[in-house]
Amino acid sequence: MLEAQRLDTNSIAVAVIPENQHCGEVADILKAELAPGGPLLGCLRVRGRLVVWDPAEREAPPAAVDGCCRDFSWEEVSVSSFRLLAVGSQFDLKLLEVVAERSPSISLLCVSECPADRLLQTIREQDHSVCELQSLLVLSFAAGRCCVLLNSDWLLQLQWQQVEEQLQILSCCKVQLTDRDRNAAVHQCVCRETLFTLSSTGLISVCNITDGALLASVDLHAYLSSGLAEDDSVSPSPSFSSPSSYCLLQVSADLSTAVAVTQSRTAVAVDLNDYF
Repeated sequence: MLEAQRLDTNSIAVAVIPENQHCGEVADILKAELAPGGPLLGCLRVRGRLVVWDPAEREAPPAAVDGCCRDFSWEEVSVSSFRLLAVGSQFDLKLLEVVAERSPSISLLCVSECPADRLLQTIREQDHSVCELQSLLVLSFAAGRCCVLLNSDWLLQLQWQQVEEQLQILSCCKVQLTDRDRNAAVHQCVCRETLFTLSSTGLISVCNITDGALLASVDLHAYLSSGLAEDDSVSPSPSFSSPSSYCLLQVSADLSTAVAVTQSRTAVAVDLNDYF
């Protein structure tokens, strides 16, 4: 359950209260994500168990995905019912659909799969030196189309056709980052055909997801330093002065604002229109 109390016109305090019995093991949750526009919650646990349930239904058991998973993402704009994309333990992709059974129970139906070998072969067609998949992250998933990052280097755009859920590979490219920036990357996100990569030192690299070309970069440390220099009454936060404190990045849908979070749970917002 969520309880919210508005403090003033610019802020809101939110308390998250785990009243559902399935929310009790918070420390074991690796990732939690609400389905867009719906009540369903997906949780990936440390040991790879992915479950989905409605937190409002206290008695309904969660629906579990067969096997172990590494990552998952809900479909932002669904073409039918609630769907999510799960990354298996062997870097295979599973397209899952939530099926409503007798109320309030739900189950998960695997409607399509993409084996890891097919993804690897797609990369090897451009670079024969790639021998295996070492990582796979789902960066975006909307209206049957997804963008995934493989081995921290390769961007693939995939499209599930509505008829028989056949998978089509739209593009494959290597992200044009230096080895230093690639090794320092801690979080990536995709917004409006653009990849944003955050490094631990606060450098945001902006790339085109179609060809991987580097379009621009945002230096958070320089941005904060210049902003603080204009106001002598503001002191730098220790969390931002640390060279390895950044861990999370989100970009607004209109590409106007980027928000980066540090490991000490502080955040900095950048007006991208003002920055460029």
